[in-house]
Amino acid sequence: MKPFNFKSRVCRVEDAMNPHGVPVLDYVSKPLREAGIKRLIVRINEYEMKRGLQGSVEFRSHLVVGFSLLKEAGGALDNPVSVTIEPDSEPNAIDVCDEFLIALEQDPDAMTRWEELTPRKQRSIAHHVSSAKREETSARFSYEIQNANLARGLNRFFRDW
Repeated sequence: MKPFNFKSRVCRVEDAMNPHGVPVLDYVSKPLREAGIKRLIVRINEYEMKRGLQGSVEFRSHLVVGFSLLKEAGGALDNPVSVTIEPDSEPNAIDVCDEFLIALEQDPDAMTRWEELTPRKQRSIAHHVSSAKREETSARFSYEIQNANLARGLNRFFRDW
């Protein structure tokens, strides 16, 4: 499938955990959904990120874009953006930061639990750790998750916190 290029606008998505979204036109989202493609490589103003196609009441399909990613992409609420979307050739690949890998490698039980988690849960945890602004915070998140969650065998992210 060839990449889709289009113009959109950063909008507020009501009743969402992350209120920034980029609506995706039907002629783009329909073939992706019909092909069963869930993970995408997205470029917003040439800034590349991996996203999943989401649905909402306001928009049939949209991309969730956090404030920090939006800022890095040079976008802002209510402003137009250039969007390129293509299927992710490695949809189950998880980008894990070095601090978290080190924490997992130090505890075989935690590594085993990590490998048992679904890609969605792994992606959520990896994003939480890597979204820290400082390396020290990322290392602390890694240690806390490894000790408080994975080593005890909890499958729910932050269940006890």
